[in-house]
Amino acid sequence: MGYKGRVFAVGVVGLFNVLRYFYYHQYLELPFKANFFILTAIFLSVAWWCGKQFDLVQYYSEKDPLTNTYNRRSLERSFPKLAMACGKEGKKLGILMLDLNNFKEINDSFGHQMGDDILVHVASILNDFGKKKHLIARWGGDEFVMLVPGYQEEFKFVYLDALNQKLKGEKVDNLPMISASIGFSIYPDEGKTLQELLKTADEAMYKAKEMKKDTRL
Repeated sequence: MGYKGRVFAVGVVGLFNVLRYFYYHQYLELPFKANFFILTAIFLSVAWWCGKQFDLVQYYSEKDPLTNTYNRRSLERSFPKLAMACGKEGKKLGILMLDLNNFKEINDSFGHQMGDDILVHVASILNDFGKKKHLIARWGGDEFVMLVPGYQEEFKFVYLDALNQKLKGEKVDNLPMISASIGFSIYPDEGKTLQELLKTADEAMYKAKEMKKDTRL
C-alpha cells in the first residue's frame, strides 16, 4: 500500500499550520500559546487518518483482496504501459495464463476455505517467482495472469520450466495435491491487444490441459 494520500494530506495540513503561524503570530502579532502545537498535532493526526483511508481505497481498487495480487482492472490498465515500454526498448512482453485443474472438485470435497487457502498459496508462489517488474494478477476464479516484460527467446522453455519446477517443488501440509496448466503468448508476435494475447494464451493453456502437461503442487 502506498503513502501518497497520507503524504499529500499531511503536507497540505502542515503548510496550513505554517501559514497559520505566520498570519496570527507574525502578521497580526498575537501572543504565541502552547496550544498551537496541540492543535497542530490534532490536525496532522486527522490528516494522516484521512490520507490513510484514501490509500486503502486506492490499494483495494488495484488488488485482489484474497490473494493480494493485482486485480483484472489493474492488469488491463497496466498492459498498454508495459507494452509501450517494451516497444521503446526493442523488447517483447510475455503473457502467461495459469489455471488450477480440478479446482471445483477441491472446493466440493474440502470446502471453500481450503480452496481459498490454495489460491493464496499459489499467489504466494507466483509473487516469489516473479521479478520486481513482473505484474501478477488474479484474472478470475482460479486463473492467474502474469505480464513478463523483457521476453527472451528462451521464455517459452526456460521460464516456464523454471515455474513448473517451482510449483512442483512446493508442498504444504494440509493442502491437497492439485495441478495447474499454463499457457502463454508473446507481444507483439502473437497479438497487439491484451484480448488477442489472452485468447492465444488461453488456447495454449487448454491445449496443455488436454495433453496432460500439468504441474503438480
